[in-house]
Amino acid sequence: MADPEILKTIAEATRLREGPAGVEAILRAVYRSGSLRLQDVAREARLPMPIATAVRRELEKAGLLERKQGLALSPEGRDFVERELGLGITIDVTCPACAGHGVVIPADFQAQVGRLAAIIAQAPSVDVTLDQAPCTPETSLLRALLMLQAGALEGRRVLLLGDDDSVSLAIGLVGQALGKADLTRGVVVVDADERRLAFLRENAAREGIALRTLHHDLRQPLPAELQGAFDTIETDPPYTLEGAKLFLTRGREALAGDGLCYFSFAQWPPRQMLALQRVFLDLGLAVQTIRPGFNAYAGATVLGNVGQLIELAAAGPAAAALPAWQGPLYTAEINPRIRAYVCTSCGREAVLGRGSTPETIEALKDQGCANCGGHSFRRKTGG
Repeated sequence: MADPEILKTIAEATRLREGPAGVEAILRAVYRSGSLRLQDVAREARLPMPIATAVRRELEKAGLLERKQGLALSPEGRDFVERELGLGITIDVTCPACAGHGVVIPADFQAQVGRLAAIIAQAPSVDVTLDQAPCTPETSLLRALLMLQAGALEGRRVLLLGDDDSVSLAIGLVGQALGKADLTRGVVVVDADERRLAFLRENAAREGIALRTLHHDLRQPLPAELQGAFDTIETDPPYTLEGAKLFLTRGREALAGDGLCYFSFAQWPPRQMLALQRVFLDLGLAVQTIRPGFNAYAGATVLGNVGQLIELAAAGPAAAALPAWQGPLYTAEINPRIRAYVCTSCGREAVLGRGSTPETIEALKDQGCANCGGHSFRRKTGG
């Protein structure tokens, strides 16, 4: 019989911010599905993939999970969740058409999904030091369609603060599908990555999409021409509280009147979400809708490949304008840690950013193992 305290023990062993509730979420997801792939477990439990992997390992050690065409509860695990957690319902009430997103991509827009996917396939490599993690083409189209449905595009002045997701191109493609050269009164993209801006400009010109870009680091105050000049803001900032505060503040400074903000972010546990909601209040932003799991990302395993989209509306006076940002901002700056990887061919360990080893796993794969030249690595866990 499993110890009722096992959830707490596993949460502590894996340093799970969500605590025992996060472990329970994994067990619930597996129980309701019968058998589930690990990446689907992480998505259902709203946990980063590396964390879900660590929790799974501990649950297997405790004899509660086993491998059966995916993850499944052992007989002891099933007894535990039914007896200790009180589970017994396996019904799924999520809308099968929209997967709970509230919007779908109509059949008439599938050509736009394919076109955007072809464009994004040629995008510059991600810069993880800037927390870039592009979403899927389907997600970009869904964001554009959601904004269209809410009245945030037609006749609106639209500002995108960062656009490694190519939402600006999605907006243009949606307009073309509807027979309008430009749905908006202008779309502007501000980004610190000139490579990304050049990519957007070139493809916008090729596709006949009206788009203006501006190379600007949001750690510096907004140019005067952008302040109070937009009706709609869209942003997917660095997934730190500091990143959210900076990008939302710049967005609030750019809004004219009672504008709207479409804010994509990681699905944080309640304590961290409370701090994020305080940022909303300080900026005079009211939460209209929270859409969990709305965003799907390609390769962002640290996010569990999913994120939420929060619809915000300016509803009160904002805090004073923010001067230049001096402190840390991106994930690696906020949460510095030793990131060690092991070559799957020879077992040689490499620590990112140490000696001649690159700063990112992507760069390490490109460079290859210093010992054997291999290009496949796994994350080193444990001590």
